[in-house]
Amino acid sequence: MEMPSGKLEAIQERLQTCLDALPGATEPLPANADSGPSMLREAFGQLLDVMRRVEADREAGAKAATGGSAGDITELGEYAMQLHASLAGQSGQSGDDDTRATAAVLAVELALWIAGHGGQLDTLEPVVDGLAMIANSSREPADLEALSLVMGRITEAVAPVIREDIEKINPGRPWRILLLNRSIVATRSHNTRVMEEAFAELTRHLPEDAARFFTEGMQQMDALNYPAHVREVMQKYHRQWTLDRALH
Repeated sequence: MEMPSGKLEAIQERLQTCLDALPGATEPLPANADSGPSMLREAFGQLLDVMRRVEADREAGAKAATGGSAGDITELGEYAMQLHASLAGQSGQSGDDDTRATAAVLAVELALWIAGHGGQLDTLEPVVDGLAMIANSSREPADLEALSLVMGRITEAVAPVIREDIEKINPGRPWRILLLNRSIVATRSHNTRVMEEAFAELTRHLPEDAARFFTEGMQQMDALNYPAHVREVMQKYHRQWTLDRALH
């Protein structure tokens, strides 16, 4: 699978694939319609027009009222995620696994575009689901390294209200899953620099999960015969968050 880039061309391509696969996608827009493939196509077309203007304004060095500020990009991104939710819902009814997968990756593409233009991510769950799907289908360390970097870009753009992580009672919250999955992907990449970056975020934001994560990580080092340089980094963090803390 091609790694998400957040480029407008990639968004448009994945979006077109999803829209074309929807049942009734070629039917004309009925009177007073407020949902359905035709309405989604029109709404996404308008969204893409605004995104193109944003990029044109940026290239020209100007900030137009169509979305030059970070707040405008955040608002535009939230609208994009609302449209995506409608698209994903209709894609789920198609019965086509490829279409559902493309819709999942589209959420990541949109998130990267928002992040790349200075906006914040207020909706995280579909993005985390898309990233997990990509991770599950990736095997090569180079692909996993690239995915970890993508996850890092998204992590940095998450809205402060989500980063505050006040709902710690919920283990399935997207913010927690994002940080844990990024650390897993980084480990599988075998790149120690990427591991260090992911582990730093994990321990900063989820200290209550760190000891268990690194303990299970050491078990995986043995079970899957990870290279020595990967094992060394995992062992360092395991020592810091289990052995060293037990002595104090």
